[in-house]
Amino acid sequence: MGKVKVNNLFKTYKVKGKKVNALNGMSFEIEQGEILGFLGPNGAGKSTTIKIMLDLIRADKGEVLIDGIDSRLPEARKRLGFMPENPQYFDTLTGFDLLMFSASMYGIDKDVAKKRAWELLEEFELKEAAKRPVRKYSKGMIQRVGFAAAIIHNPEILILDEPMSGLDPIGRVLFKNKMRELSDKGVTIFFSSHIIPDIEDICSRVIIVNKGKVVKSLTRTEIKYLTTTGFTIIVNKEVPNLGLKFIKLQEGLYEIKCAKDEIVNIIDLLKEKKVIIFDILPTKKDLENIFLDLTTY
Repeated sequence: MGKVKVNNLFKTYKVKGKKVNALNGMSFEIEQGEILGFLGPNGAGKSTTIKIMLDLIRADKGEVLIDGIDSRLPEARKRLGFMPENPQYFDTLTGFDLLMFSASMYGIDKDVAKKRAWELLEEFELKEAAKRPVRKYSKGMIQRVGFAAAIIHNPEILILDEPMSGLDPIGRVLFKNKMRELSDKGVTIFFSSHIIPDIEDICSRVIIVNKGKVVKSLTRTEIKYLTTTGFTIIVNKEVPNLGLKFIKLQEGLYEIKCAKDEIVNIIDLLKEKKVIIFDILPTKKDLENIFLDLTTY
């Protein structure tokens, strides 16, 4: 059995007197130490699934097991860390106070919590802002302190809902490195996002959902293949009569665009003609097109 098992979840809401089926048999498992990407468009059932996993709402049918324990039981939730998409905190608290408050909810000894809080504030580059009220934090700083609060009790399972929203490039690298570090230590990470590059970069596996159920499960290699439509090859010179279109970028720098099934033959041809290849850049689809490819029968 996986570290987390989501088994045949159904959930119906009433909207303006009409029934809306949010989940229609949502099922998947997450293995220990895995970073699982949860990918899908708005309205696919991602948020409803996360709320049921956290016991914020109850499913009409089905179950979620955390290490074999029903997620509705307090014992299961002690193992979890959660970072919501748009964290809302008491804005009079400082960053340090927020981490201490989070630690107290898990019954962590005050001295231990204080040491852990300062370590996390330094790690997330918030030490200088530790005594500043969070209402004065930027969006990116809120995300950083939210991540720190989610892991202050060293959870076995971490649920992240759009964690990199509002982060600058440095912050994104910081988050990704931390997620990899936690995964290497055996922490199981459930990562909900609609941003394909983030999913590709850090997830070991991805499940794609639509209309309240899983429509596809993909490894990292498979998702990279599906999201790549072609390549741009950057070379040092133009060679006539190869049947290729060279676009001049500047003196001594040209680009060639090709489909993904042509890349190997074109590289062999360029090498044969002694062309220097500076870079090969993939051309990506967006989520909407990938989703249509996987769900149109």
